[in-house]
Parts: sequence; C-alpha cells; structure tokens
Amino acid sequence: MVLFRFLAVGLALAFLLNMAVFTLTGQAQWRTRAMLCLKWGVVLGLCFFGLLVLKRAAVFI
Repeated sequence: MVLFRFLAVGLALAFLLNMAVFTLTGQAQWRTRAMLCLKWGVVLGLCFFGLLVLKRAAVFI
C-alpha cells in the first residue's frame, strides 16, 4: 500500500510539473507528457481500488 501511495504522489507531482512547464513554454510535448502521467495515474488508481475489492472479497470466500 505504501508503494501505491508513493507512486500516486509521484505521478501527481509529475503531472503538475509537466502542466506548469507546458503553461510557461506552450510546447505541446509537455502537455503530452502530462497526459501520459495522468493516464498512468488513472490506471494506478483502478489497480489500487481493484486490490481493495479483492481484499474484501477474500473474506467472503
């Protein structure tokens, strides 16, 4: 769980920094990188909540 939190904070920070650089420079490559961080952040969130559901389901099995 600590690993998920560390990765989530890292991806959120990377997203914010990339969007800040995009806002300052206007270069599209920074927006692309920010959207890539956001995409992997959503994937990480889905995996995290899936893991929580599986932990709960293990009690009923």
